Amino acid sequence: MAMRLQLTEGFELLEEWAESASQAERNVLYEALFAVGDGSAFLIYDIFGDPRDRSNFILAVKPALVLKVLLRRADSSFAIRYIGAPDDDRVDAVEDTAPAQEQPSSPDGA
Repeated sequence: MAMRLQLTEGFELLEEWAESASQAERNVLYEALFAVGDGSAFLIYDIFGDPRDRSNFILAVKPALVLKVLLRRADSSFAIRYIGAPDDDRVDAVEDTAPAQEQPSSPDGA
C-alpha cells in the first residue's frame, strides 16, 4: 500500500528555483513533487539514497535536474531540501551516489 505524504517544508526553495526555471522545467518538477506525495516516485524516477542521512532521497527528475527530499514517515510528510543541477556543490551527496556521466573532452584538456 502506498503512503501519501504531505509537503510541509521547502516552499521557499521551490519559489526561489521556480523564478529562474522555464515552464517545462517547472512542469517536470511539479510532477515529481506530486509523485513523491502520492508514493509513486519510486516507480517513476531513478532515486538515490543520501549516504549521510537515510531519510534524504535524491530524485533524478531529468539529466540536469535533481530534487532532494527529506521523508518523515512518522507524520506522513516530506520536505524539499534541494532543487537544481546534480553537479552543484550544495548537493554533494548526488556526486557520491549518481552514476558517472561521460563528459566530452575539449582540445584544451579542460
